Amino acid sequence: MSRRPLSVTVAAILLALFSVLFDLSFPLWAELIPREDKVPVVVVYTSVVVGVVALVGATGLWMLRKWGVWLTSVVCVLNILDAAGGVVGAPNAALQVASAIGVLGFALIIVLVVLPPSQRAFAAAY
Repeated sequence: MSRRPLSVTVAAILLALFSVLFDLSFPLWAELIPREDKVPVVVVYTSVVVGVVALVGATGLWMLRKWGVWLTSVVCVLNILDAAGGVVGAPNAALQVASAIGVLGFALIIVLVVLPPSQRAFAAAY
């Protein structure tokens, strides 16, 4: 079994943490955002599904599976696209900052996964 590089360890932990903070907890804090209409149910369910898939991707990264890299990349891109609108369109500064942190955090995860030590570890694993 290959040794997991620090970049993969950090990426897996960040992905698990961000999926819980941004995706899985969305149904809890979505109702607290002041807006004229309610959040559509499909948005809430989609967020939870993406969060669960992100946790599966984090597990794949942790176990050094190639599918974990692909799943992580797809989930991170989806989360970046989702959070990017909030950077400029959120109703207050706190939500804009939270969206910016989400964009930067998910982008950092992608960078960590594609670093040469990470790629070598995944190539050596399977």
